[in-house]
Amino acid sequence: MKLSDLNDTYLAAFLLLGAAAAALIVATLTGRGDLTSATLVLAGFGSFIAGVFLLALYKGEPVDPAVAALLPVQGTVGIATLIADLGVQGDALFLPPGEDGTVVEVVPAGANVPASLPAGYSYVTAADGAAVVIAPLAAPLLDHLKRSCSLEVPSDREQLCEAITEIFGNVLEVAGPVTARFEGENLVIDLRNFTLLKGCQAVRKASPKCCTMVGCPICSLAACVAAEGLAAPCRIASATLQGNGLQIIIEQAA
Repeated sequence: MKLSDLNDTYLAAFLLLGAAAAALIVATLTGRGDLTSATLVLAGFGSFIAGVFLLALYKGEPVDPAVAALLPVQGTVGIATLIADLGVQGDALFLPPGEDGTVVEVVPAGANVPASLPAGYSYVTAADGAAVVIAPLAAPLLDHLKRSCSLEVPSDREQLCEAITEIFGNVLEVAGPVTARFEGENLVIDLRNFTLLKGCQAVRKASPKCCTMVGCPICSLAACVAAEGLAAPCRIASATLQGNGLQIIIEQAA
């Protein structure tokens, strides 16, 4: 391991351990047995304990946000491409959870959405319409937030905005500051200093349609939370890059 590859925590720990060794060696070699030697011994043990403490509590560096942002890109683009190849060009509808708590994303092939969506089918055709039915890319993340972070989606609009701000700003820590507000019936979410910006850029480079037809894990998470809180189907009206931030607009389906 090169010294340049060490992060600040490791470097500090090794320096403390080195200082501890040096102090104890000096105290041993001099063998004076006076107050100075005692001070060196105490300083050595103190540095040693501090170094071990840093190493023991160190959890490792988080994944580089630039790398993490690219992880879901191909999945988002690939699903959108597959849906488009089936001749489906609509924007995704995110439905409120059913009785079993499962979130569902429906991409209609035309103007109408089938009234009945049989379980286990990814492409539904009926007299009243056809649609692709998939699990949102945010489904595992939403499940994690509910199970591990005790997320409860409120139905009150003001509390819903607060919950969204908390999710993206303090729990996931993907942006800051984060604001969420209603403009009429539309939910507007601003993610400033968005750490996963490179992922958005890569998806939009493939096609901006991917953002509304499928939605990446971040945008689909916003839509899923909105659909559950409002108890109504929602869609991603737009996902717009603004400087180093992202603005997501969620609208209720008619």
